[in-house]
Amino acid sequence: MLFLHNILNSVWMIDLDFASNYLPVIANYIKGNPAEKSVRTEAEKNTVLIASAGGGNRMNPSNAPKAATAIINITGAMTKYDQDCGPDGMKTYANLLQQCYASDNIGSIILVIDSGGGEAGAMRLMAETISQKNKPVGCFIDDNCCSAAYGLASACDFICANSSMAQIGSIGTYGTVVDFSKQLEMMGVNIIEIYATASTDKNKPFIDAINGKPEALQAIIDTYNENFLSLIETNRADQLKADRKVWGTGKVFFADKALELGLIDGIDTLENFINYFNL
Repeated sequence: MLFLHNILNSVWMIDLDFASNYLPVIANYIKGNPAEKSVRTEAEKNTVLIASAGGGNRMNPSNAPKAATAIINITGAMTKYDQDCGPDGMKTYANLLQQCYASDNIGSIILVIDSGGGEAGAMRLMAETISQKNKPVGCFIDDNCCSAAYGLASACDFICANSSMAQIGSIGTYGTVVDFSKQLEMMGVNIIEIYATASTDKNKPFIDAINGKPEALQAIIDTYNENFLSLIETNRADQLKADRKVWGTGKVFFADKALELGLIDGIDTLENFINYFNL
């Protein structure tokens, strides 16, 4: 799971407080004690919650009643692929979103997000899919929408938070590099790496970072971050009331301030949001 999701060595758009909750799981994986798998069937993965006064029912988008509002919940750490012991990945959600676009029965879609962010590649995939929308797509923030999760929200037509205490932002990027050499040495493992003569730049940014020279890796992370900030500026061009020097530093805002900056469009209940989003 660690390698599938690039957890140890990757570029992340995630709030650190949120990410730290996953440290016990990561530590257990490193020790060889993976968490128990939580497997959903393909049929389950291809269902959405259809909004109704009674709370809604799960069904395939093609079976929804006419003019239905589909609700897709995105929670936890965002990864590109399905997590063994957690939520589905963005590839699964992107496929589900495309099914909603293709269904004449789905009139609108609401993403209910409670996430501190995740993988840069996961955000890119899902944000691109949202931007292909052929019907209204709204975002309802259920307490948290930070970093990569806000990247998804920014691609939606309207963003509503559930409370003035909801936290929004952390728009920024960082990378991780883990050096296992000492642990492997203690285990009696000696890895000898032999590179082709011409491969002078192979893995160089990561090797240099481990050796205390992070400049090359810093440039890679800066490139990802510039792409991230530009995405927000493009998606929220008509709503933003401040430039990136205010909201693009990685700071987290409460919903009232996020509304003032133009990062969100309103604060209300999910029920009210469903009603006025469909007017």
